[in-house]
Amino acid sequence: MFSSILNSINFSSPWNWGTVLIFVILAFFYGMWMGRSRIIALTLGIYFSYILTQAIPWKELKFLGVKNPPESMVQIFVFLALILGFYFLIPYSGLRHSLKLGSRDRAGWWQILIASIFQIGLGIEVAISFLSAKVLIDLNPFVRTIFVGETAKFIWFLLPILALMFLRSPKGRYNVD
Repeated sequence: MFSSILNSINFSSPWNWGTVLIFVILAFFYGMWMGRSRIIALTLGIYFSYILTQAIPWKELKFLGVKNPPESMVQIFVFLALILGFYFLIPYSGLRHSLKLGSRDRAGWWQILIASIFQIGLGIEVAISFLSAKVLIDLNPFVRTIFVGETAKFIWFLLPILALMFLRSPKGRYNVD
């Protein structure tokens, strides 16, 4: 399963290496700017927002003037709006104490880098999943290989969960009471 994705990625092109390098550098600065607590809140917001966006009964919203499921850009907008809402609500919920959001324990820079790469990848994968098949065909083959398909979806949904499970303080203590 994973080997088929790795074998289909063409790293012979310098553009693909450049894309990966720029992605990692941007993820590093993004992770350092956001910090552990915000990355956790935003990652959970992505999961919750995706679930809710997929569960919206678009056809039953006729009283709002919705006749058909909206275009992909509207669904992406709803998804991003829900992420923003969860991002601001999670730190004030019961999850704050469970996840030790805002605590003084900090993760190492490499842990934040990994978590931010996985979080950004998950966000991109989810946003791409709302696009129509016609738009997906026009995507760069490198991007399509990494972010489109059932295997890619599974990997991008699994990796942030694993990162959150193992994101711990630099002293080696897990953030569990």
